Amino acid sequence: MARSKILALKILVPILSIAILIVALEVWLAIAQINTKSFDRYVPGKGITYLPGAYYRHTKEGFSEGYINSHGFRDYERTYNKPANSFRILILGDSYVEALQVSLENAFPALLEKKLNENSTKTTFEVLNLGHSGFGTADAYMRYLNFGIHYSPDLVLLAFLTGNDIRDNSKFLSQGSLAYYFVYDEKGRLQLDQSLFKEYDKGQTFSRQVFQYIKRRSYLATLISERLYLLRLKLRERSFVSRLAELGQSGSQPRLDVFSPLNIYLSNPGDRWNEAFAVTKGLLRQFRDDVEGNGGRFVLVTLSNAEQVHPEVQAKLTKDFGIAFDFERPDRIIAEFAAKEQITHLELMPLFRDHHVRTGNYLHGFGGSKGGHWNENGHRLAAEKIFKFLTEKHLLSSEHSEAVTKNHILDEVSYARN
Repeated sequence: MARSKILALKILVPILSIAILIVALEVWLAIAQINTKSFDRYVPGKGITYLPGAYYRHTKEGFSEGYINSHGFRDYERTYNKPANSFRILILGDSYVEALQVSLENAFPALLEKKLNENSTKTTFEVLNLGHSGFGTADAYMRYLNFGIHYSPDLVLLAFLTGNDIRDNSKFLSQGSLAYYFVYDEKGRLQLDQSLFKEYDKGQTFSRQVFQYIKRRSYLATLISERLYLLRLKLRERSFVSRLAELGQSGSQPRLDVFSPLNIYLSNPGDRWNEAFAVTKGLLRQFRDDVEGNGGRFVLVTLSNAEQVHPEVQAKLTKDFGIAFDFERPDRIIAEFAAKEQITHLELMPLFRDHHVRTGNYLHGFGGSKGGHWNENGHRLAAEKIFKFLTEKHLLSSEHSEAVTKNHILDEVSYARN
């Protein structure tokens, strides 16, 4: 009997110690607010969204906190049915659109909605934010088909970031990240590749589902999962680079590997990148055709990367890599394609660069950083430029276009002064 008690204590004490440690860490993480509980959600057959009503708190770059809406997006609460006498704009894109770096009301979709309604007397404008961090063009396109189309948008605006969207459209360059991809078949037609989601579906074992359930309720489990994910990414990238080196395919530049997003600024980035550009062009064309086929208007807006806008960031990259980058190349390629295909297109990069040079205001970066996502200045300028473009191109209701013609020039002057 004594031996049984001793054995039970030897087993029980370590278990209790681990349990107490886990509880203590959980409490500490909740107080310290280093991270939030997982709020990702996978909808079979439709892709990734967020858990409706989930709380988020973003501190990695900038700051924001709030709640995901009931449809699983970082946006104000919306209805699927479009209100009478309203005009709906659907904005799709990646983290620049989702804009976790700033408060929801300071993100450019919300600022655009506010500005449109301030200058309208008869039409109510809704600017729906369906952006999601990490999305490429294929993911944005599929989100439109699987979710966005149900909102009956009058206009769909694709916010395209050359900095990573082209890479994200390649299954190889994105190193097999869980996403939708498109490839050309032997007849030159774009075909959807959702094999990674099918593999994900097969891998949804009971134990994995239990862990996902725990992640949504545990700060510690979410933190461990995030760190393991980042570790897997690093190991996978090392493996890819090592295999390429063995095959003698390390890239055209000795100090720039094939996976670097800076390849978009090279005159000859290699076959993989040329394929990614070709797929991207095909996706933009198909995206436009589907939106217009559903009775809406399609607008392509190319955004800006910090190195394109801030000269000192350019200088540092040029010095670090010893390469004469062509920082306008990706935007030039997209602009030429849009013109050829008659896709309505707004190029924000040169407008942002000119604004920075003229005013000295930094549009990217937080807390002294001059790189990364748009700060509040960037979002405010984006909303202003998009508002002006939509108005001047008569892409909104005729009543609104006439009402704001007298006002947008004065607003532009006021903003420049501030």
